[in-house]
Amino acid sequence: MSGRTKAERLDEMKRLYIQGIYSDSEMAERLGVNRSQVFRDRRDLSLTYPIEEVERGRYHIPRSKLISEVKVNLPEALTLYLAVRRLSRQTRFYHPHAANAVEKLAIVLHQPMAKRLLQTADRLLHQEKKPEKIKIFETIAQAWVEQRKTRIEYQRLGHEGITRHTISPYLIEPSIWSDSIYVIAQSDFNDKIYPFKLERILSAFLTSETFEISESFNEESLLRHAWGIWFAENPPVTVKLRFFPNPTAIQRLEESVWHPLEHIEQTEDGGRIWSVEIADWREMLPWIRGWGADVEVLEPMELRETLNKEVERMGRIYGSITKHTPQPRFFAHRREDKDREDWQPLIDHLRKTAEMARDFGKDANVAELAYIAGLFHDLGKYSAEFQKRLEGGPRVDHSTAGAKELNALLSGTPQEGFAKILAYPILGHHAGLPDYGSEVDLESSTVCGRLKNNIPNYSEYKKELNLSALSFPQQLHIRPLRFEKPFKNYLGFSLSFLTRMIYSALVDADFQETEIFMKGVKPRGEYDDIPTLQRKLDTYLKQFENPTSDINRKRNEILHACIEKGENEKPGFFSLTVPTGGGKTLASIAFALHHAATHGLKRIIYVIPFTTIIEQNAQVFKEIFGEENVLEHHSNFDWNDGKREDADNRTNSILAKLKLAAENWDIPIVVTTNVQFFESLFDNKSSRCRKLHNIAKSVIIFDEAQMLPKEYIRPAMAAVWELVTNYGASAVFCTATQPGLERFLPETTEIKELAPDPIMLFNFYKRVEVKHLGTLTDEDLLSRLNKHEQVLCIVNTRRHASGLYSGLQGEGNFHLSTLMCPAHRRATLEEIKERLSNGKPCRVVSTTVMEAGIDLDFPIGYRALSGLDSINQASGRINREMKRGVSEMFIFEPKSKYIRRTPAFLKQTAEVTRMILRDYDTAPISIPAIQAYFEQLYNVQDPQAFDIKKIMECFDSPEGKFMFETAAHSFKIIEDPTVTIIIPYNGEAVRLIEELKYNLYPASILRNLQPFTVSIFESEFDALSSKGVIFTIEDTYHVLNPDSMPDYYDQHRGLLIPENVGGDGLLF
Repeated sequence: MSGRTKAERLDEMKRLYIQGIYSDSEMAERLGVNRSQVFRDRRDLSLTYPIEEVERGRYHIPRSKLISEVKVNLPEALTLYLAVRRLSRQTRFYHPHAANAVEKLAIVLHQPMAKRLLQTADRLLHQEKKPEKIKIFETIAQAWVEQRKTRIEYQRLGHEGITRHTISPYLIEPSIWSDSIYVIAQSDFNDKIYPFKLERILSAFLTSETFEISESFNEESLLRHAWGIWFAENPPVTVKLRFFPNPTAIQRLEESVWHPLEHIEQTEDGGRIWSVEIADWREMLPWIRGWGADVEVLEPMELRETLNKEVERMGRIYGSITKHTPQPRFFAHRREDKDREDWQPLIDHLRKTAEMARDFGKDANVAELAYIAGLFHDLGKYSAEFQKRLEGGPRVDHSTAGAKELNALLSGTPQEGFAKILAYPILGHHAGLPDYGSEVDLESSTVCGRLKNNIPNYSEYKKELNLSALSFPQQLHIRPLRFEKPFKNYLGFSLSFLTRMIYSALVDADFQETEIFMKGVKPRGEYDDIPTLQRKLDTYLKQFENPTSDINRKRNEILHACIEKGENEKPGFFSLTVPTGGGKTLASIAFALHHAATHGLKRIIYVIPFTTIIEQNAQVFKEIFGEENVLEHHSNFDWNDGKREDADNRTNSILAKLKLAAENWDIPIVVTTNVQFFESLFDNKSSRCRKLHNIAKSVIIFDEAQMLPKEYIRPAMAAVWELVTNYGASAVFCTATQPGLERFLPETTEIKELAPDPIMLFNFYKRVEVKHLGTLTDEDLLSRLNKHEQVLCIVNTRRHASGLYSGLQGEGNFHLSTLMCPAHRRATLEEIKERLSNGKPCRVVSTTVMEAGIDLDFPIGYRALSGLDSINQASGRINREMKRGVSEMFIFEPKSKYIRRTPAFLKQTAEVTRMILRDYDTAPISIPAIQAYFEQLYNVQDPQAFDIKKIMECFDSPEGKFMFETAAHSFKIIEDPTVTIIIPYNGEAVRLIEELKYNLYPASILRNLQPFTVSIFESEFDALSSKGVIFTIEDTYHVLNPDSMPDYYDQHRGLLIPENVGGDGLLF
């Protein structure tokens, strides 16, 4: 026997059941008694304590249901009594848990304390009942004690929207200034710690997921500078108050400790200087107000100004102030949570936007014109009608006034031409750059029509702004685009590009200045500078300094040649002609950073043909430079594409507008696509054009330059020429198959080669022999593929790839296409790489998603007939590391039931490839063969085929009569509209989708969702929608319903499109 008394035994059992889970036999062993004794004792103990069977035959006392016994002396009892009285006096609703706690405490306290507590408990039980609050209180308490994550809906102060969080409660803390209770918790939203006020939690759901409190969490340190409960990441602010020599006030001040860190100094007149370092001075406002005229705020200035405004308002309310500082009459923006006095004065917005636009326009040499546009852009807000609009009145055209006024001021002067150029950005700063139109247009959306519109009187601006004395540039710092053979002067195109740069500086300034007013200063530009990134790259490259293989020595030779030329060559046009596997990604970024550091260029823009290549390259750059320095941005995330921007849309719905604002590329390294880059250059919407001024003075690398959009190659190259010639950029055309782009540039343009002796490099990297098999049926092709242990087969359509995959036999078969989200493809590629490295069976059927930017090494390959550039790219996945001598790449012409039609351009490139395979049968992958391919391909085209939508004609007006809107609608690299679907691929994706539903500013969430997206054609989207498997967030973001994942997202094929939607899905 244990020697314990029954009371001692029960006390020990209680302790053990609280700390763990025990069966009767385990408890008997711990206590040194038999099981029957434990059974009887457990039965007796359960009469007093909540013993629960949590597993079959195993028992536990939950801490959340346990009230500990307390034994106290008289001073301790008084301390507890005072604490409970304070709590109860601040509890304003029915609170049975508080009442029960008070009653239990009363048992151990002395009279008269016990009597008073029982009266307190009775009062708590007779207050207004709020069962939902009690439920939330219970859930949060249980979550804290059991360390379980909890999903909450939270209503932030002053915000209409509800945010959802999954929180890990670290601490429950009462406010010392009110009856409020806060749960200090880490939110899965961004892994930061926040104080959540229990009264603002609308619902709480306890999850089964547990958490551990971070070892770095220290509540004393966290709340050290809090006045009550508010803490901040930023350094504390010193609050300094002067107390005047009022004896009563001084006595009150000094008889209490208001904050542990407070400091009091006596002044010569008998007053006091009271100071403290505080996390957020706004939490102190009620306390400071309570001292009235006995105190003066000395610092911070923001606190002093806030109280000064309150005093002025109170003076007007009570009629004690009759003369005061004149209040602004005209406002630019309002905030729902602010009084009219705190709305943004219009003159402030105009001046700040103008200054910001001037700063943004410096690199593009449009600083002064951007400044003028900023001053004029919102003149229409001086109308009485617009001011009523801010208070909920009808919509008002406020964008036309500035263009009208500028036109009137400059008419008949030498600067009249500036009025025409600046009219476009001023008129379009919300709705988008317009077409010029015709002089006969009447009140239409064109420049001519808008200037004839009847608009409200805005002449009140003259009381705040003098615009007659503005100075204009003496000349424009641009060199017009011009071809000699045949002669063609594109002055109009150059002027239109200048107009775009002014527009970009204006709208980015307008966005950001408004953002600052609405949200406070938002950190921008907090990135490493170019020299720092160069040093990071140089450190990373040290691992390649002593190569041991021939192929790595050659890669190193290319790398150092690029670095040397980056430092020595002036900004201009460059080519990097390196065979696949030659290390051009690192070589090109090394050139770019050394070139930028030497010549003071601002950023690197890496332009890639496919979103699929972005995944690999962006990841490499993030590992080298840090994720905070790299932006991955492609067309999937211009969610407001196709939505016309409304001229009045930012007045009363400003937060919604900012929510949809696209990235402005204010980051040192941008990885983007051809679609995003070139469509932005020719778009007319503010959300896409705001980035353009940040392309000036950058290094632009066009990876796989042969994939530049041929149907738009003439306007695309004209835009690149403008960026290099007039806006200080450098352009690098990077590819194994240079497409002869010089024919689309002025004859005097020099493109300098960065690679040392490209012909020698091609001879060195010869590792694949290309063989033309002619026509193959699917059966013949599958027979060949199934005989290989490791093989890559690339075909031209998603449907064909999926069909062939079904016919593969044995283990180790894989399918890759753009219907798989990037995260899915990445995981599949990792498995493929592992199998290839370890000699396991690995057969892959893919679309062109595998042709570029994928670092894999197959022993043999098959490629459906296509352009020679595509065949060359596919061969780069075969014998990549040159470990097998010379491998084989088989070209075949498919005969398949999975191919319904072949697009015209594919037929054309295939026909030219047949000719090259015939004429260069011994070396079809060589510089002469590639040059012949592109020469022949260009020669068979109608000249208009390189500007199929006649984009250049939209700007062929030296008088400035441009067609911005028409060009934007026409310049679509992907002709068939696509829709982006977010895939709930894993837990992270599901969490981000939940955050997206309720976050007011989703830019970072959307960026993190990029790996979980798939782009499909509209017809395919309609087919999915008709099945009811898509839901939409904010009428913008389309999501595959998680419940539909098993039926509509396959672990091998990706997104499953219902049959009979037309087309083969040739999607790049």
